Amino acid sequence: MSSVAQRLLFAPVFALALTALTPLSALAEWRRAQSEHFVVYSDGSERALRDYTAKLERFDQLLTARFGGARAEARRLPVYLVSDGRALRVAVPGLPPGIAGYYSSSDNDVFAVLIRGDGDDILLHEYSHHVMARSGDVPYPGWFREGFAEFFATATVSEAGSASFGLPNIGRLQALAQQRWLPMDVVLRADSSLGVAGQQQMGMYYAQSWALTHWLVTDAARIRNLSAYVTAVNSGRDPVEAWQAIFGMTMDQLTAQLRDHVRGRLTYAKLDIPPIRPVITVTTLSPAADTVILPAINARSWNPEAINGPALLATLRAAAARFPDDPLALVAQGRAEMRWGDEAAAETALTHALDLQGDNVEGLILMADLSTKRGLDATEDAEQTRQFELAQGFVARALAADPTDQRVHNAQRRVRRYVRD
Repeated sequence: MSSVAQRLLFAPVFALALTALTPLSALAEWRRAQSEHFVVYSDGSERALRDYTAKLERFDQLLTARFGGARAEARRLPVYLVSDGRALRVAVPGLPPGIAGYYSSSDNDVFAVLIRGDGDDILLHEYSHHVMARSGDVPYPGWFREGFAEFFATATVSEAGSASFGLPNIGRLQALAQQRWLPMDVVLRADSSLGVAGQQQMGMYYAQSWALTHWLVTDAARIRNLSAYVTAVNSGRDPVEAWQAIFGMTMDQLTAQLRDHVRGRLTYAKLDIPPIRPVITVTTLSPAADTVILPAINARSWNPEAINGPALLATLRAAAARFPDDPLALVAQGRAEMRWGDEAAAETALTHALDLQGDNVEGLILMADLSTKRGLDATEDAEQTRQFELAQGFVARALAADPTDQRVHNAQRRVRRYVRD
């Protein structure tokens, strides 16, 4: 999935879920694995964490070999592995039943969070969304975003470099054979799986999106037509009308084509890529991580229907009180205070965090945003200038700490909107 529009019906239930993540007894031990292209967080075993990280590196190598070109971003992608659906929905509330992973790309952050142990297909599905998001500025239809992710979710890459992709998902094939199909006009017009109602219908949306994508990418002429179709839809043309004009078939004809396709001999690709044995460094995070990491992910969301600000503020204040000298807890509190609490408390928490860890990029970005806001609120030119200069200083420190982090460049653009030449 690429977005969440599910309304939270019961705020008290959400608050209880957050409270449950602040235990007074033993805390789970979170670890951080860093490789060339990823930073993976997990409260599972170190061995499983290393395995997941290595799989991601090999999969990234496959996609680079398949599509070529330089990587569009240098920052390592954060991936969070959680224990179960409950933990997933603390990080991303409002996800419908049956969803086991989530990918988000915005100015605030880019990350993936998923349930570990649910199979490699979830891991690779979510990373495929990231690959598509980094590939350019052209928006793709919802069915192709999900179909592309499903197409590569079954990829395999061995340590020796033997790779395959395009293999069918057996569960999707069974659904296509046994369950009632959605009308193809619904599939083409839905922006995502959330555009259809019901868990079974959502499953069919994924299955039919995969079938449509597989049918398209196995034929060069269809791929060319797909490019023209995407251009037409992005220009404002109705997706069904565009399909009929460019592909020359009705929705009934398209359905018949896809049914024949999935009943036939399905092809997949095999290739050899250079062997990869990624260098992975694992560190153990502070005890505050078990209390802070998942609510802090939620606190970065700007979807009002997937967030309960007062509950998050209470949770993160309690975490910072419990871990008063932990930058992770202090920065999380600082963000929550800036959004729903007290500005002075935000400054106090963030300043203390930066005293403890001067190169904390998130803390520096938040202080830059806080100074920018104060500059805009200032009634005197001298104070406005002072605050904007402070903001520039925090951004400069963040750039020095990590020049690859796109969040820093976004913060720099925000400051430059208001700084006078």
